[in-house]
Amino acid sequence: MGLTARQPLARLAPIDRMMLSFIAFLVAVAALAHPAPLATLVTLAALASAFLATDRWAARSELGRVAHSFLPLPVVVTLFNVAGPLIGALNPARWDATMASIDARVFGALVPAWHHALGRPAWLSDVASFAYVSYYFIPFGMCVALWVQGRWRDFDDLAFALIATLLLSYVGYFLFPTSGPRVPQELEVQVLGGGAVSVRVRDFLRAAEVNQLDAFPSGHTALSLVFLGFGWRLFPRWSVRIPLLLAAAGIIFATVYLSLHYVIDLCAGATQAALMPVFLRGLRRVFGQGGASESRARA
Repeated sequence: MGLTARQPLARLAPIDRMMLSFIAFLVAVAALAHPAPLATLVTLAALASAFLATDRWAARSELGRVAHSFLPLPVVVTLFNVAGPLIGALNPARWDATMASIDARVFGALVPAWHHALGRPAWLSDVASFAYVSYYFIPFGMCVALWVQGRWRDFDDLAFALIATLLLSYVGYFLFPTSGPRVPQELEVQVLGGGAVSVRVRDFLRAAEVNQLDAFPSGHTALSLVFLGFGWRLFPRWSVRIPLLLAAAGIIFATVYLSLHYVIDLCAGATQAALMPVFLRGLRRVFGQGGASESRARA
């Protein structure tokens, strides 16, 4: 018997349904608020189609299951950049003055001390830059490790939590568009310092982080604490725990040290991470359980 029109969507993994819901939200924002939405709508349609296509591919081959299970990771980064112009179009308010004022009143001397830690030696700027960009690779590496070990349920839980954390931080960007205390490109070498590593990382960030209304809450802080929490449970060996702890601490330190976030942004990101167990239970009730584990069971 052939599939009904609703069956393909019902068969989608919970993480797919969650991402398609967010894509639908961006489509609505683009259609209603963007002055020239065509390119954005085409991009979003292509991303949505990719989920549907890889879901069908996953039913036929192991390579398709791999592609389908890992697709949300690059797509969520793409959505981050697609969202940038939509944030600006939907919400003209900018919260930088407020966040800077809170930093000055609440954290006082901590902020300049953080910016000039150890006198800002070049090696520390390079270490901070390397730590900051590791945010893009550590969660992916954790997912790969779980997949290779055949820990499908753990893979489902981690991937769903990572994507949910990022999407919720994106919602925060729509509510509180904030650029952060960024240093103008022409002053980066003078103010931020560092050597070749810092220069390469800044070039990478200019290409990878086109959306610059992404300061509040700090997604780097939220995601780092979430992957640390999951990693602590899923990888109990101290040979893994210690590097994860150092990586999370390094990422959080780098957000302020490299003048990409206000301290209040970190507080908001940490609060989001602390609340993620509650959010995840709610999102699971809406979008369901399972994912790669159910796909393997059907294979």
